[in-house]
Formats: sequence, structure tokens, C-alpha cells
Amino acid sequence: MNIKEQPLYFQATIKLLLVGLIIAFLILAQNILIPLTIAIFFTFLLMPVSRKLEQWRFPATLAILISIVLAFALVAVLLYFFVDQIFSFVNDWPVLQKTFEAKWESLQQFISETFHISRIEQKAWLTSKIKENASSGGVLVLGLFSATTSFLASFALIPIYVFFLTLYRDKFREFIRLVTKDDKNEHVLLIVKKVSVVSQKYVMGIFLDVIILSVLNSTGFLILGLPHAILFGVLASVLNIIPYIGVLIGSTLPILMALLTKDSMSYAIAAGAICVVVQFLDNNFITPYVVGSSVSINPLTATIVLIASSLIWGIPGMVLCLPLTGMAKVVCDHVDSLKPYGYLLGEEVNFNEQKQAQDRFLKKLLKKR
Repeated sequence: MNIKEQPLYFQATIKLLLVGLIIAFLILAQNILIPLTIAIFFTFLLMPVSRKLEQWRFPATLAILISIVLAFALVAVLLYFFVDQIFSFVNDWPVLQKTFEAKWESLQQFISETFHISRIEQKAWLTSKIKENASSGGVLVLGLFSATTSFLASFALIPIYVFFLTLYRDKFREFIRLVTKDDKNEHVLLIVKKVSVVSQKYVMGIFLDVIILSVLNSTGFLILGLPHAILFGVLASVLNIIPYIGVLIGSTLPILMALLTKDSMSYAIAAGAICVVVQFLDNNFITPYVVGSSVSINPLTATIVLIASSLIWGIPGMVLCLPLTGMAKVVCDHVDSLKPYGYLLGEEVNFNEQKQAQDRFLKKLLKKR
């Protein structure tokens, strides 16, 4: 008797156990899987570059190395710029600390006069709350430091993964031909092709989106006269990669800086207005144009996936969840038995229109091939 002939509750139990094993594997192997996943996205992104160099008569190995060096040189330049802004902020911290102390004194005075709570009582309450959260905060900082250290150690493996994934792309293609039926070879290869296209569009679109938002946010904060405007503009744009939560955090930081460094509440309101306007432009004009519908996941799915991925892989999972879900949706859309799940994941209202769009895309790929 096979599994399909077993009672429904037995089948459900087996499926739940399988899901549990997969989640456990993802958690236990995250130090390997996270860099490998990032490397796969970089591979899809850099493969056109290495292919172009090969067309210019560069040896395959040299072409791959050049594309990797160019990509990571660009990443290094951006990181250097961002770190330089952070050091500038750290150097100004003593001045900001004095400003914070003055603001805190004013806030204590306001609470004392309005709610008749003395400063001694306020200090006692604050001290007790700090003690209550000290242990958990220490664990959080230690965990964050440990995760950052392990990620940086694993990050060194990403160029190696990218090199070999690109070098052996023909071997992977032949492997797909060997493990699939002859009549399904072309269809499976087309699915892999579309998955790579989705990855390329998403990664490149997100990169352009971050640059555009950084310029808009930084310009707005500079006009407002906000200290370290470029840092907060770039930070808000980078955090925008994390769905929902990143937008909230990225908008809160410049508002807090305005409250801390400016005497009028209008500056904080203006900083919030800049974030709202830029986010409106991003959602309605920038993202649809530069990212397009490469990851057409509905908000409910995006929220569930975001929460689940944060529990499994933490912050890297929150960043990677949408493109991975988009890739899963591509697979579901092109496998008959999984098409209902692809429809459930996406934003499509009309299933027939979705199928027609898929057929048009497949025809384009066939022409290119």
C-alpha cells in the first residue's frame, strides 16, 4: 500500500513531518544555505556579463573571474561609502549625546508638570525597565554579533560559489536533461530560464531602486537641513529592501534625528512627509518601472513569508524571502499540479489571463533559443 492509498490523516501527518524536517534542515544548515542562495542570485546576475566577455574571446575562467571582480569591487565601493558615513556619525555622537541630554531634561520637566510625576520617580521607573531588559538586550547584542561574524566568514565563500556555479552551468543544464524525461527536457529548461530571468530582474531592479531612493531621500533630508542626511537617506533606502518592517524603521530614524537636533516639531513632521512622499513614488512609479512584475506576490503571501523567513533565517531571510517566493511561484506556474498554488501566491485575478501571459513569455524564450 503506497502513501496515496493511506487514510487522509496519515497523509497529512507525513506531509507535516516532511515540512518540519525541511524547516529544521533550513535552520541547521543556514550558514551554508544563506551564502549559497546569495551566490545563486549573483550567478544569475553576472552570467550575462561573463557570457559577453566569452563572446569577446576571453577564456571562460578569465571571463568569470573578471565579472566577479567587477561586481565585488562595486559592492566594496558602496560599502566603503556607507561605512564612511557611519564613522562620520560616530564622530559627531558626543555632540548628539549632549543634545539628547538637554532634550531629555525638557521631556522630564514636561512629564513632571503635566502628569505630576517627579524626576526621581521617572528615573526609578527608567532604571527598573533598563534592568529588566538588560539580560535580554545582552543576549540580543551577543546573538547579533555572533550572526554578523559568522555571516562575514561565510561571505568569503560567495565568490567561490559564484565562480563554480557559473563555470559548471553547462554541467547543470546537462544534469537537468538527464534527470527529466525526454519529452519534458525543453519545458524544464524553460522553467529554469524564467527563474534566472526573474532573479536577474529582481536583483538589478532592487539595486537601481535603492540608488534612486537614496538620491531622493538624501536630497529631501539635505533640503531640510537634517544632520547626516546622506546616511539616513541611504539607510532608509537599503532598509526598504525588507518588506514592510524595513520601511517603518527607515522612516523612523530620520524623524528621531529631526526631533533630537531641531527645536521645532515641524522638522520631524517634514522628515516624515519626505519619507511618505518618496515611498508613494516608489510604490506607484519607481518599483513598477525598475523592478516590474518580476516578483508578483500578493501582500498576504508576502507578509506570511516575511514572518516565517525571519524566524528561520533572521534578517537575511527577510531580504531573500520575496525573490525566493517569486522563483517558487514561477515553478508552480509551469507545473500543472502546482498551478493552483502559483495562483494563490500571486496577485493575478484572472487565471486565464495569467496562463496567456505565461504562454507569451514562453514563446519569447523559444524565439531567443
